[in-house]
Amino acid sequence: FGGDLLAALVGAERKMGRRAAMSGLLGLLLLHCAGLVDSAKYIIGQTVNSGAFLVEFDDDKRSLDLEADCHPGKACPPVIIMSGRQVGTIEVRNCQEGVMYTFLNKGDLDAGVVLQHEGGLYGSKGIAQFGVGTCFCYTDQLLMCG
Repeated sequence: FGGDLLAALVGAERKMGRRAAMSGLLGLLLLHCAGLVDSAKYIIGQTVNSGAFLVEFDDDKRSLDLEADCHPGKACPPVIIMSGRQVGTIEVRNCQEGVMYTFLNKGDLDAGVVLQHEGGLYGSKGIAQFGVGTCFCYTDQLLMCG
């Protein structure tokens, strides 16, 4: 904080009392800190509290169930990191309505993947190796990618 702000705080303390001045300082601190936070931060991994979940793919896995592929009894978080040997089209099902999903392709193969709602009726999203793509889950669990 600059000297002008400190002088204003001392002046406010004299006029309004210590409690009101400290309340004002707390408000200024909150406003100041709010400007520092401009993105979400997630725990990355496979723990129950991970906000960015690592899903392992092998040569045979071609689908992603957002209700069952992360945690037993708990839906996948909004950030999915696809790792392993995924290639081709990945059919995604059971999204949660109103969630904007972010998919990261951290695959071992340099080929990209295509994500789509099961059957591909609502668009598809190509994601290069080490690329990022987003899809929105609309009503009736329709995953809209495009």
